[in-house]
Amino acid sequence: RDQLIAAVAKKRAAQARAHEIVIRLIEPGVTEAEFLSMLGHIDPPSYTDIVDEREINKLCGYPLCSNALENVPKQKYTISSAKNKVYDLTQRKKYCSGHCYKASEFVKAQIPASPIWLRDREVPPDFKLFSKNQ
Repeated sequence: RDQLIAAVAKKRAAQARAHEIVIRLIEPGVTEAEFLSMLGHIDPPSYTDIVDEREINKLCGYPLCSNALENVPKQKYTISSAKNKVYDLTQRKKYCSGHCYKASEFVKAQIPASPIWLRDREVPPDFKLFSKNQ
């Protein structure tokens, strides 16, 4: 019984910390080091929440970018005649540029999907940021 109570307390503490991180990353002005240190304490749905909340606040969805969202396209799709492709803009509308979109997706792909309250048993991943050369 005591183990169950301890496990529930650990789970709640991890979720509360993840919620605090989401709130912090919604605001502009996060440093790269701070951002990288927080990534190990959130899960992919939390990162999606950060992107969505930043979009609602008219900020670029990438937490390291503090640009405002301006000239957001109204259409849902765009056609590239050069590449003969149709692109869905639903997710891309949340970012100020293609670079921020790629950088955000690069970071999101590195976030572990394991439960956040069990991560103390795992080796923490070495998060990397997307560079313009990639």
